Amino acid sequence: MYITAIIEGAVWSALWMIYVYVIVIRFPWDMLHDYPSDIQKAATLPEPSQEQVKKSKLFGALGAIVIFGTLIAFGLVQFRGSDTSFLSLLLFNYIIAMMWNTVDLFIMDWLIICRITPNWIVIQGTEGCKGYHDYWFYFKGFLIGCIYSAIMSLIFAGLDIIILKLL
Repeated sequence: MYITAIIEGAVWSALWMIYVYVIVIRFPWDMLHDYPSDIQKAATLPEPSQEQVKKSKLFGALGAIVIFGTLIAFGLVQFRGSDTSFLSLLLFNYIIAMMWNTVDLFIMDWLIICRITPNWIVIQGTEGCKGYHDYWFYFKGFLIGCIYSAIMSLIFAGLDIIILKLL
């Protein structure tokens, strides 16, 4: 179960990375709140048009369906036909969620944003902001992500157990 959770956590992390990449490239105003305050203040993004907002919401909804649908599917496939406990599902989902949280910190935040800082990650008007190299800011986000991962794991373990019991 643990090896499967780690593999599926890597797959789930890849889905999240693609999702975040598209948002940063196509809908940067949707990610601005996740950047340090100096970047938020310096940003000179134009107001999105109604069409851009509509596309952003559509992408967000479709992305959420794919990402969270995949998380539910992982649990259902792993535990179908077995008499599993809620705790097993909770731990399974938590491993997957923490894989993403860890990948987000080490690869997305510390490596890509803080260390490499490619042009595609830099918000318009924020070139040279110190927030791009604020490792502590991103670590605090990781700690918050640990709490969100626990809450999300509870919710999705509950959904999985309900679906498994109904089937």
